Amino acid sequence: MDNPIAAQIESAEKMDLEGLRVGLLYWNNYNAVRNLEDVFAHMGFETTIFPYNTTIPEGLDVIFVRGPYGSLAPLGKQLTATPAHRRPAFVYVMVEPLPHPGLPEWLRRAAGWSRSAVERIAYRQAPDGVWKAVPSFPLSMLKAYRFNYYGDLMWMQREGILTVLGIPSRWNVDFLRQRGFDPLYLPLSIPKDPTVNFRNERDIPVLWLGKPGSGRRARILKRVREDLKQRGVELMVIDGIEHPYVFGKKRDLLLSRTKIVLNILRNWWDDNSMRYVLSMPKGALVVGEPTLPPTAFVPGVHLVQAPIEQIADQICYYLEHEEERLQIVERAYEEITRYSPVDIMHAVFERAVRQRQSGLVTTSMFVERLPQGASSTK
Repeated sequence: MDNPIAAQIESAEKMDLEGLRVGLLYWNNYNAVRNLEDVFAHMGFETTIFPYNTTIPEGLDVIFVRGPYGSLAPLGKQLTATPAHRRPAFVYVMVEPLPHPGLPEWLRRAAGWSRSAVERIAYRQAPDGVWKAVPSFPLSMLKAYRFNYYGDLMWMQREGILTVLGIPSRWNVDFLRQRGFDPLYLPLSIPKDPTVNFRNERDIPVLWLGKPGSGRRARILKRVREDLKQRGVELMVIDGIEHPYVFGKKRDLLLSRTKIVLNILRNWWDDNSMRYVLSMPKGALVVGEPTLPPTAFVPGVHLVQAPIEQIADQICYYLEHEEERLQIVERAYEEITRYSPVDIMHAVFERAVRQRQSGLVTTSMFVERLPQGASSTK
């Protein structure tokens, strides 16, 4: 797959983006965007953080969204209501999965359009400025979130409000390109940590993080756990029931004590690469079932994949062969730290700024950053 972001990162010429006014949207957890706030501060952006259900702040050059972890209807409806010459650029990094790839496209599109339309109809702005879903629309009962994500993409593209779509899954990038979208593949990236130690004493042989999330994954987890127990290996389960969830530094410490992290999918077409981001920088080997090719990580080189009935045997093999495990761990670390998050974000925002040269420049910030000779209108 061609990767224009990689080429842009490696280019000697980079646009000056200091002072760019960026709105950073979040859903229920403000802390979930704190790391992005730190990256943007390092880049010299003037960042305004705002919740998904409030009025878009004034004077923004770009709105940045990573998710979705909730509804995009309030943001999308406000953007479509704003004249194009006054509308900020919209950068959307989509990390959630799409509907079943085996469905007929007509069904996927029809269900996507319908679910997205219901979401937009349900959300209305109250007199206090807050957007709320009216009680007569039981969105939590409707669910069908993956269809909603797909429908939102189609709607945003039709309305012309989506400036840059970034996706960290190669498979989803190809899927959407075949359907008329122009997404960027964003490689997973973590800053290098000079203190990381892959050869430290690790007292947790195998770790599972997260709730099952589906009957399929619950059944597979149960089977793998029983297979491991028969081989004398205990699986530590952090699912909010057996052990409480851990986040931040506590999670980092847990992973630094772990030799192997188990990776099982909710559905066979899912992208579980977030476990790569959590595990690989801390020196934990990722072992799990085969997946669609979502990232640059290669089985046998950066992680281990095996049929479900062989996962326990593979785990035991790499617990017994430490040097082989460490070789894979070190290669995974090098791959996930190849690009810095700052460089990737710079390439994304530079693309957003350049996209605005097509007659829709609205602020002096965009005018200053256009290549010489580009036209603009106000």
